[in-house]
Amino acid sequence: MKRRAILLGAGALLGGLGGYLLWGGRRSIDVRAIQTRAEATGARYGIRIGYGPPDTFFVPPYTAADARIKGAIATQVELTVLPPALDGIEQSLRIYPPGFFARFCGAIFLCGSLTLDGVQAGGTYGPAWIILVATERVGETGIFETARLGVHHEFSSLLWNRIPSLPLRWASLLPPGWRPVRDNAQALQAPDHGSMKLSDGFLSPYGATTAENDFNVYAETLFTNPRRIVELAAEHDIVARKAAVLMAAYAELDGRLSTVFQGLGLARLRNTVPDRPKGGISVSPNAIPQGEITPR
Repeated sequence: MKRRAILLGAGALLGGLGGYLLWGGRRSIDVRAIQTRAEATGARYGIRIGYGPPDTFFVPPYTAADARIKGAIATQVELTVLPPALDGIEQSLRIYPPGFFARFCGAIFLCGSLTLDGVQAGGTYGPAWIILVATERVGETGIFETARLGVHHEFSSLLWNRIPSLPLRWASLLPPGWRPVRDNAQALQAPDHGSMKLSDGFLSPYGATTAENDFNVYAETLFTNPRRIVELAAEHDIVARKAAVLMAAYAELDGRLSTVFQGLGLARLRNTVPDRPKGGISVSPNAIPQGEITPR
């Protein structure tokens, strides 16, 4: 997972605004066009793209109770930030083979802000959906990048929890004596530039906080910046081995991912996948955060 009054859903908002333009800063937003685009994008990929009150962030068979995230507070997104967020979402969804993403993730929800254990975050996930932050504070480029990277980052957690053997395989590649941080706050406050060593296999200080966060960072980097993975793998065998484990896990779920990885120039790294550990490795527990929604 990474770095929601009167609550009106998208339908109620549209009913009140009709065909008028919604102004934000110097931009104007056609509310109906936003709704149409979100619905069309969702239909294209077999998922729901939601941006209403955060207490509606769930998909059947789950209920509103499952929208509550422990230790989390989310606010409703402003419609003016949706175009660049949708751009980022669409760019990332195009990478996956048809139907693959929808098999494991029923929706992508957009919120205006998100705090986990009191610290600002850029996204999180539920049992069968992901949540991404889109805020004017970071500008159009920041909104786009948060969505583009966030799709891969948060989606990888759904797969991490889907494959029972994956945490054990990943744990076998962590440095001796490494320990995860105790909570989201510590993880999210990891410095952008720390003393972590690439020879330990961590791509960022944030990735070094928990095994799952490490896997998330590898997923977003592999799909959005594969050249970096290739370059680092040439210098650090542990990077190649982690990338290989990640690709093998995705391909276990759908063999078409092998073709995707080949197109990204990562095929040769798949030959470095290590043997599966036979036990004796301590793996930190995984927990999907649960929590509360606050009025804006």
